[in-house]
Amino acid sequence: MDEQKNAAYEAAHEMDQVQIADDVIAVIAEIATLEVEGMVSTVQARNDFVQAISRKKGPKGVKVEVGEGEVLIDITATVKYGVKIPKVCLEVQEKVKNSVETMTGLHVASVNIHVAGVFFDKEKEA
Repeated sequence: MDEQKNAAYEAAHEMDQVQIADDVIAVIAEIATLEVEGMVSTVQARNDFVQAISRKKGPKGVKVEVGEGEVLIDITATVKYGVKIPKVCLEVQEKVKNSVETMTGLHVASVNIHVAGVFFDKEKEA
């Protein structure tokens, strides 16, 4: 009898679907990016006219494309002056990939980081 209940339960849930909005994935990626030491902010890419024209609210500087069970993520960010950029970017890629895969169950095919600027901390110079 328990086998029948389990089979019925599994059959009922095979038809259920969970859809995760691209903006949700972008928020996860943005938070993971900013948790890495050396990252200051994500910034809107200069060539992102679609977001500027549509006035679409969402994480600036994070572009997400979802395909057949996989995700492609592009992040445009600003780093702190003095950090080793390749090392920080590698850490961001690993953290974003891990966070998105853990929270969504989707496979992250690529995380591309575009460094658009360097932040100078003026208070430390004084």
